[in-house]
Amino acid sequence: MESVYEINGAIVDSWVEPHADDDGSRVVLQVAPKGRPRELVFVEAEASLVPDEGWLEDLGENICHGSPVRALGRVMLNGFIAATQLQLVR
Repeated sequence: MESVYEINGAIVDSWVEPHADDDGSRVVLQVAPKGRPRELVFVEAEASLVPDEGWLEDLGENICHGSPVRALGRVMLNGFIAATQLQLVR
C-alpha cells in the first residue's frame, strides 16, 4: 500500500505543461513547506485539479508566488509529489 504524502506551504514557482493534444495538461509547483522554507518540494498535478481557469492562467504566468497551497499525493521515483488533491488559496 502506498502512503499519502501531505505538503502545506507557499508557492515559490509554477508553470503549466500542456499535453501534445491539449488534453491532460499538468501543473508543476515548486513549494516551500511551512516551517521549512529553505527546503523546496516539486508538486505535479493534473490541470483538472486546479479550481478554475483563472488560477490556471495565473500559475502559468507565475503570478501566484507566495500563495498558500496544500497538496496530497504520492512520492514518485524522481522525488516529486504526484498530487491527487490540490487546494490553492489567494
